[in-house]
Parts: sequence; C-alpha cells; structure tokens
Amino acid sequence: MTTMQSHAAGRPEDERAAGGERGLRGLAARVRAEGSAIRGDRLTSEDAPFWFVTPALGWSVVLQLVWVFDDEVSIEALTAMNAALARGRLNRMLVVPDVVGARPRWVEAPDAPGLAADSRPVSEAEIDEWATAEMSGVPLDAEGGRCWRLRSVPTAAGGTVVSLCALHVVTDGRGMLAAATEAAMASAVPLDPGAGPATAAAREAPHPPVSWRRRRIGDVVDAGSQAVAVVTGLARAALEQRKAGGPEPDPRPARTPIAERSPAAEFTWATATVPAADFDRVAAEHDGTANTLFIAVVSGLLRSSGHAPLPNPIKVGVPVDRRESEADTRSNPIAGVSVYLTDEPVAGGDLGGIRSACKAAFVRLSEGRRAPHIHLRPLAWFLPPAVIVKIVSAGNGIPDAVISNLGDVRPAATVLGGRPARKIAFRGMAQGVDASAGQRFGDGVQSWLVRTRDQVTFTVLGCDETSFSSDAVVADLLDRELTAWGLPHEIW
Repeated sequence: MTTMQSHAAGRPEDERAAGGERGLRGLAARVRAEGSAIRGDRLTSEDAPFWFVTPALGWSVVLQLVWVFDDEVSIEALTAMNAALARGRLNRMLVVPDVVGARPRWVEAPDAPGLAADSRPVSEAEIDEWATAEMSGVPLDAEGGRCWRLRSVPTAAGGTVVSLCALHVVTDGRGMLAAATEAAMASAVPLDPGAGPATAAAREAPHPPVSWRRRRIGDVVDAGSQAVAVVTGLARAALEQRKAGGPEPDPRPARTPIAERSPAAEFTWATATVPAADFDRVAAEHDGTANTLFIAVVSGLLRSSGHAPLPNPIKVGVPVDRRESEADTRSNPIAGVSVYLTDEPVAGGDLGGIRSACKAAFVRLSEGRRAPHIHLRPLAWFLPPAVIVKIVSAGNGIPDAVISNLGDVRPAATVLGGRPARKIAFRGMAQGVDASAGQRFGDGVQSWLVRTRDQVTFTVLGCDETSFSSDAVVADLLDRELTAWGLPHEIW
C-alpha cells in the first residue's frame, strides 16, 4: 500500500520534471540550431572549386568506390549499409544563400536515397562498363539533397559488384573511404524490420525550424567574415609574391588548347591491381617509396603516349590531406602541391629524383609557402561564376597529371555482409562536360590509388583524346608501363 501510494503521488512530479526536461532539451536544440544558422556548416575555400563548376559550367564532379566480390552479398546487408550511409556524413543538402559573399551551407537532407539493386547479372568483362555507366549517369544534386548513391549488381559467376558514388563537394576521397568504412561495418548487422525507412526524420527528431531572420543574420555575418578573408588573402598573396620575386614561370612549352585535343569531351579508363608486396619491393629497389613509384608509373603514360615527350617537363599535381585527426570531418581539407619532372620518369630507372622533388614540395607546404593565387580563393564567393571560370581557365597552369594516393583502406571496408571483396577501386570524373564549350575536366591524366592489405589498385583517367583515344589505348599504355617496371599486375 505504501509503495502504491508513493508511486501514485510521484507521477505528477515525474511528469512535470519530464516535461521541463523536454522543454529544456527543446530550447537547447533551438539555440544550437539558431547558432548553427549564424555560424553555419558552410563550404570552405577548399570546397569552392568543386562547387562553382556546377553553377558556372553545369558539371558535377563525382567520386566512385567499387567493390568486386566473388560471393553474393545479400540485399539485407546492402540495405543495412545504405541505412548507415543515410545516417552518415554524406547525407546532406546544400542551401545557397542570396546574400552576396555568403557561402552555401549544409543542412540535414530531408530524405535519403534508397539502395539501387540491379537484377540482370553482368559478366566479369562487363564489370568496368557497368561501374562506368553508374558513375557517368548517377543523378546527384547537392541542392536537392542527393549527394550519394549505393548500387549493386550480381555477376554471372554468382558474385556481386557494389558501387558507392558521391559528389566531390560533399567529400574528398579519404572522407568517402571513412564514410564507406563506417557503413560497411553496419552491413554485418541486420536491419530491424520495424525500423521503417532510413530518412532524416526517421533517424532522429528534426531540429526546430530556424526563422528566416536568423538565417539572414547568419548569411550577412558570413559574408562579412568572407570580406575580411578577402582582404587578408590579398595581403598574404602580395607578401608571397614579394617573397618569391614574382610567379614561378611554367617551364612547359605551350600546348594546343585541351578543347581542341578533346573535341568530344570524352574520358577513357584503365584500372590496374598490383600485389602490394611487389609494389613495395620494386619501389625500394629503385630508391623510392610506394607513392613515388605510383607517380612514376602514371606520369610515364604521359611520356609513352606522346602527351609530354622528353625533354618536355611534366607538371604533376599531388593533393595532400590536411585533416588534423580521424575526427576531422571537413569535406575537402585538401592542399595541392605541384612537382615538375624533367628527365623523369624512365620506366625501371631511379626514383630518387621524383622522391627529392616531392619532398621539397611537401616541405614548402608545411612551411606555409603557397602559390599567391591560393590566398585569393575567398574572392570566389563574391564573383560571378562565369568570371571565376575565365580566371581559372587563363594560362597554361593545369597539371599534366593529378595523382591522388588515398592510402590504406581499413580492413573493415573490404568486407560487406561478411563477404570479403576480391578487389576494390576508386576513381572520379566530371558529369555534364559540354563538348561545344572550351572547358574540360583535366588535361592529361588523373589517377587515384587505394591500398588493401594485399593489393595496390589505381585507376587512370585519360583526359586528352589525342593521346588516350580509347580505353584499350590507356590499358595498353598502363600494361606496358607496369611491365617495364617489373610489376606483376591485372588490368581491369
């Protein structure tokens, strides 16, 4: 009796306390949401190049991770992986403000894409064609909240191929690998049948709506901060200019405009997988590292294809990850360094020259020595997109090769639904390149490398139709280059 009275007497207090707690939580959520509207999870200057090509040129820069399995990966496992991606860093929507100078900001996507599961099997020879078609045509739209898609197809031999595509503006390669790893780990856990659809609303209670006034204040504050960044950037650019004594001249001879060398605006592909132990062994035998060997192999294509024959220098762009820790979830914390190769690379030759050139470039970056124009990136938020395109397209500064070493793929990302992948590849491209316009995505080649415990895999994208006219041509050049280095390999 005493216990029953005690419970009965406590209920109104409990309800009042719970109601007060909910009220405080709601108030706190609103304060956080309004504070976020003022500060904003906004694009950074590093994100800008992957964003302005959309309003200026109609391009979408898309990244793709491909898994190939000898065994069937269940739809249940892939559905669980899809649901995990819907809870992750890729599932966002971009809101573009109408205040000049204010940066677009990320908000929660109102929904999430469902798993796209094809039913018609593909043969081993059709895997690359299927994956390329997905990357080339996947309908992604940052402003529409569709920044990624997971798709699968069975193989004729009873296996599965899985593709994850994402917009570059929402993530870079290493961020995408991290998101894929988190989602792959979830693929081993069956979904609760009663969990319902994996939407932002189903995942958690939405933040209270933020008033138009608060959003407007946030945009004005951000525009002001970017105006300050422009002034600071101009001062830093002038300082770098004085330090360097003017811009370093590009030692490469003038080349026919890329639009004339690639009139159809079409890309060509080849992917190679090399045993990791052999890759490391060959690099060490030639006084190099795995990264310098990667640069040498891909740059060698520019020599053997005729795109950059000796003695013309080759300009190599190397993206550098500037994340401070694994908890750093910025979209594109990338700084690029440029390396000029003169006599290198010679297949099977010494890698010491490339190693020294790369080391010097990385030291300059660590010391904060950047090209003056890098400090002018905040201007992008104040200039019309068409003006930005003219500035970026001017001159002959586009690298002959952009070479991205994404490093190790965590073992957890190589297993989906308990099934180990036979091979994994990473690559990227631009959708929507207009053949009638003068702009193109890249100049010579671009390449992306990932490494698992046993394999090193990299894809080469040919951007110059004169030198890389078909997939077969790129595959043959890559095969010859790897053979010349004494590397056992498989060409996809």
